[in-house]
Amino acid sequence: MINWPYIQQRYQYLLQEMYELVPAKKWQITPQSVQLTSHKTKYGMADVHGVVFINQAFIGSNTIHLLEATLRHELAHLCVGVHHGHDAQFKSCARLFKANFGEHLIEETRVINEAIGYKYKLYATLDNNDEILFRRVHRKHAKYLKYKPRLFSYLTIKGQKVLSFRYE
Repeated sequence: MINWPYIQQRYQYLLQEMYELVPAKKWQITPQSVQLTSHKTKYGMADVHGVVFINQAFIGSNTIHLLEATLRHELAHLCVGVHHGHDAQFKSCARLFKANFGEHLIEETRVINEAIGYKYKLYATLDNNDEILFRRVHRKHAKYLKYKPRLFSYLTIKGQKVLSFRYE
């Protein structure tokens, strides 16, 4: 089970591992600390002062692989500089740091998303008449509320044309 000391320990361990890949003097922002956040949508964040924030939703969970991927991701932001966002330079560093988010983390992502407590569920109706949960969100967005598929302009999910969206 993840607790605050575990997060601090993993942060320190991974920081040393990342310094072996990219020496500290080459980092754009020197990592200073790890702190908790109660942000409503992010698993983690890094700031220009070298602070890595980890969502408190990790506390009490067993989502160790998602936590590790998040820490690696945020350290990559510090390494290249947060001004790079998710550009090619950041992506290259994230690959080097093995900040891998993907199919192997689906269940852990579900656990943390539930702990964060999104306000709405957004459902998509597909052209095969299936309705699927598209994502959980904190606010309703006009692009989904006003969504109208056109002849050559429409969204697809798993190869199926999206006909409409609805919030619950």
